[in-house]
Amino acid sequence: MADKFDMADLESGRHVQDTTSPMSRQMTAMTLTNEQYERLFFQPSAPKRGDASKRFANPSLLGLLGFLIPYTSTILTLCQFQGAVPPTTLVGLTGDYYFLGGIAMVIAGLGEFVLGNTFPFAVFIIYGAHWCSLGYTQDPIHNTLEPFGGASAALGAEYQSSQCFHNITMALVSFVFLIGTLRVNVPFVLTFVGLVGLFSFIAAADAFVPHIKTAADEVHLFTLLKAAGGFGFLGLICGWYLAIIEICETVQLPCPLPVFDLSSKVFPPKKKEISKET
Repeated sequence: MADKFDMADLESGRHVQDTTSPMSRQMTAMTLTNEQYERLFFQPSAPKRGDASKRFANPSLLGLLGFLIPYTSTILTLCQFQGAVPPTTLVGLTGDYYFLGGIAMVIAGLGEFVLGNTFPFAVFIIYGAHWCSLGYTQDPIHNTLEPFGGASAALGAEYQSSQCFHNITMALVSFVFLIGTLRVNVPFVLTFVGLVGLFSFIAAADAFVPHIKTAADEVHLFTLLKAAGGFGFLGLICGWYLAIIEICETVQLPCPLPVFDLSSKVFPPKKKEISKET
């Protein structure tokens, strides 16, 4: 007599009974808690014979760190620490945007594609491409302001509207990804909440730039950018929190940090009965 069971039962922490020995009728149970499952969210599922996850490295840590390195510097700039003045200071981060944010995340996204992980694949590729776009736009060598009339056009409505529209779109993309995190864990959700607020306030700042006429208007602009940095700081803390959990899992180091699993709390899956064949 053999039992049939779905891997979803194992992943959701349910017990799986093994009664393959009709002589002894002994029962064995395997349990994977929801927290353990969520700790492995970025990791590929258990490798099967011939599975790609058995032959290749897990790209999730690369993608996460590739995102966090330029993201951290950007948020500190928006918060105007150490005399940073956005957006001028951001030009000095162009190399990080190209190589760490762009190349590293795109490579990680392709790795997730090979392993069949759709959601991390989309996240890494989209944000990796965003970093490349940001680096290209502000890289002086490309002179993206020339079609708008030169450097003075940076304060004009034509150029700023293009930047505003881009950030509005990125806020929408982040919101879509936020919906996808609602059944994962709390830090992951808060990371995307921070990204939605970040892009929204940057878009508001872009739209306000052409209307600056007084010193009070300039103060208001930097207040909008600080607000963007504040939302981004939320995602910054949660992102590094997840990075610590991920690195511990990668090297099999015990990690006491909770993940705050949401998989059994937000639209919990229906229980599946184990079917038996005699």
